[in-house]
Amino acid sequence: MATRPHPTPAPTPAPLRRMLDWLSPARRAQRIDERLAARRRLFDSIGELLFASRLAPSPRNYGLVHSYLSGEDVATSVAVAEALRATGTLSEAAAARIADGQETTELGPDTLARIAETLEARIGECLGAAGQSRRTAEQFGSAIEGEAARLAEDPAATIARIAALTRDAVTATRLAEAQLERTRREADSLRRDLRQARRAAERDHLTGLPNRRALEAALRALDAGDTPATVALCDIDDFKQVNDRFGHAAGDRVLRFVAGFLERELGGDVLVARHGGEEFACLFRRADARAAMARLDAARERLSARSLVNQETGLAFDRVTFSAGVAPLGEDGGAAALAEADLALYAAKHAGKNRVCAG
Repeated sequence: MATRPHPTPAPTPAPLRRMLDWLSPARRAQRIDERLAARRRLFDSIGELLFASRLAPSPRNYGLVHSYLSGEDVATSVAVAEALRATGTLSEAAAARIADGQETTELGPDTLARIAETLEARIGECLGAAGQSRRTAEQFGSAIEGEAARLAEDPAATIARIAALTRDAVTATRLAEAQLERTRREADSLRRDLRQARRAAERDHLTGLPNRRALEAALRALDAGDTPATVALCDIDDFKQVNDRFGHAAGDRVLRFVAGFLERELGGDVLVARHGGEEFACLFRRADARAAMARLDAARERLSARSLVNQETGLAFDRVTFSAGVAPLGEDGGAAALAEADLALYAAKHAGKNRVCAG
């Protein structure tokens, strides 16, 4: 009796194989190792700048350089960048002044709270003046009614009293109007200060891009929407080599160039923000992951075809490229989408850099 051959199992589809490989313990451990390597690079860069500036490796100095390289603290970052641009190094004296807040732009929570409190006080004054004006009008009305009842008894005296009451009411009204106008001008000025402070607090001073705080606010605004949206994280490839070979001032120029390049290439409907260090985040507000990936990949190709020159020395940089990870904004919100894009970014780095991967 003939036996039937066992059916040959169908091959696992390629996308499923890639997914299983991505979720395997080995790949998970690899991603953890890559994150640790990124932290090691940041640690090394901090140490190199400390020793290049001959700064003591104190907690204060380490924190200043960390803020500068990561871009996490706007005011400290811009103060360190200005000191480096002025002298090429960060002296102990400059570090002390920055740490003490003497060279930082006061855009923190304390400043915003102070402006808000002053604005609240001016609004209170407006309300108080309006309330006083209303009470004056009520008192004037009551007094006129009382005088009207006595008009028949002594018309001349009553009319004189009504005239005096009217003069007093007009004077009180003019004083209230002047106070209201003065308070209104002060309140308008404070509102402008508050708007400027909020804008500055959400701006990266080195690149001019929105910072992580602005990105998070934009993501929160989209979390509840039903419009397709996508996030991407872009990281300049081998950026440490630019700082090592050409110096941190040249590295800053490369950061500013890539920031402007991404804004121009991706268009006004995409929010490009500095996410920290040499990493940029892109929020595609009205594009799904496939469309966002195509636009970002086209920008990547155009950048890799450019030849950049160090303006100070005239020497050409090595080719400047970036790797990127893309992920859709789903029901779990912006933080989850950024985490997924971060994993895709590490996949792009591991696959050889200068490429865009989807999460």
